[in-house]
Amino acid sequence: MTRSTPRRIALGAVLIALAAPAASAQAATLTINQPCQVATFGVAAVLAGFTPNTSVSVQGEGIFATGTTDATGSATIPFAAPRLGSIEPGSKQVVLTAKDNSPAPMTATGAFRTTNFAFGTTGGQQSPKAKRTWSFSGLIPGKPIYGHFRYAGRTRANYRFGVAKGPCGELTVRAAGIPVRGRVNTGKWNVQIDQKRTFSRKTMPRLKGSTTVFKVFRPS
Repeated sequence: MTRSTPRRIALGAVLIALAAPAASAQAATLTINQPCQVATFGVAAVLAGFTPNTSVSVQGEGIFATGTTDATGSATIPFAAPRLGSIEPGSKQVVLTAKDNSPAPMTATGAFRTTNFAFGTTGGQQSPKAKRTWSFSGLIPGKPIYGHFRYAGRTRANYRFGVAKGPCGELTVRAAGIPVRGRVNTGKWNVQIDQKRTFSRKTMPRLKGSTTVFKVFRPS
């Protein structure tokens, strides 16, 4: 019995040594350096765990980019965020697949969102103070969105719509077409959308729009 004990210990040591390399194997990964990006702006796929020193491609809806991994099997591959199907406010998810050019190709997937830097309101002929739906996207998440309403070169209101939400800085809210106190003059009104409390022509980034208020005569 005393002679069998060392054999069992030695066998256990061999099994542990053989299992160790399998436990350290690393799967290929693909991550995006931005959770959301404005359409046509630059974003990058960050790759790790791929075959070292080989070409690798990244593909998705409206995306095809290539690069070469380094000695550790890593690479950073830039590309442009794809366009949405319209220029309206909104965002969508884009799924990417990376694949290297090796005899036993390694693959990985990842996702991010692409968005328009835009705002819009529901239309229709109605009072300028009547509430309508305002939509925004592509702004800085977690910061308030302001509309600076100007008439005849003068700021009449710095209206706070709410806080941009989610990774793509989106917001949908009900508010007046021209949310000012007092009379709404007829003629052209300009609005600048940004994330500053007060109006400045130098504020960047910003969105601009305009509307014209008409006087309507109703039969008595």
